[in-house]
Amino acid sequence: MTDLADCITTRDGVRLALIRVGNGRGAPVVLTHGTFSNHRSCMALAAFLAARGLACWVFDWRGHGRSAQPRAPYTFDTVAMEDVPAVIDAVRARSAGQRIFWVGHSGGGLVAAMWMARNPAHAARALSGVVLLASQATAAAVSWRNRLRVRAMACWIACGGRLPGPLLGVGPESEAGGVMRQWCQWNLRGAFVGIDTFDYMRALRSVEVPVLALAGVGDTFIAPEQGCEALASAFGSADRTFRLCGRLHGFREDYTHERLILSRNAARETWPLIEHWLATHGAAMAQGALAG
Repeated sequence: MTDLADCITTRDGVRLALIRVGNGRGAPVVLTHGTFSNHRSCMALAAFLAARGLACWVFDWRGHGRSAQPRAPYTFDTVAMEDVPAVIDAVRARSAGQRIFWVGHSGGGLVAAMWMARNPAHAARALSGVVLLASQATAAAVSWRNRLRVRAMACWIACGGRLPGPLLGVGPESEAGGVMRQWCQWNLRGAFVGIDTFDYMRALRSVEVPVLALAGVGDTFIAPEQGCEALASAFGSADRTFRLCGRLHGFREDYTHERLILSRNAARETWPLIEHWLATHGAAMAQGALAG
């Protein structure tokens, strides 16, 4: 298994790390992390898929992992409108123009959905499908306890800017204030809108890309099941699958936010589920065609 690091540049001049995982020659698959994280959270799943013949690419958002720290403040909208298309264009250029699959954990699914909502026709041409793993934007503050937690995060941001992931115990990296301010506002207001008031939920009705969405029963704050299901249901595609991952639904555990993508049980259950969905949506055919 070989991992090759590359570097691409966004339209606004930020250099992003793009990592080729393995040497699979099948359908191209992009995997990406969410807030407070970096490419490492996706590497095990990428290696699993690459070992089964898929051409896997992992990238770091701006300001994360191996990617450059931008000089200007940025938001979720920035990542969606700058980083996402840069990666899509780069991977397609390296894959003979094939359509790609996008696998996003948490915010990594949100930024893909945001880009697709603003570019539904382009999304239909560029993407074969999207996998949303614990991705949501509207339900973290439904309960009074969680609402207090979100308000506390918003106050911290107002006072100090970046949120320290390691100190808060939510991830290995700090997160930009503009990104988390937006997330807090979405969940406090129950409205998934851009900084320009663009309504992402409404616009997703025009996106007809196939969707697989997984939510963890034990993920009761960052990505509660109702928020994950609401995001998946917003897509206009008739090909939508939502799975709640917990013991009562036939899984080995009630998956939490991180364990849904990175755990021993995930390797036994959610990873094969993702692989099977990719295969049934054309990944296996592309793999066979290229291998032949």
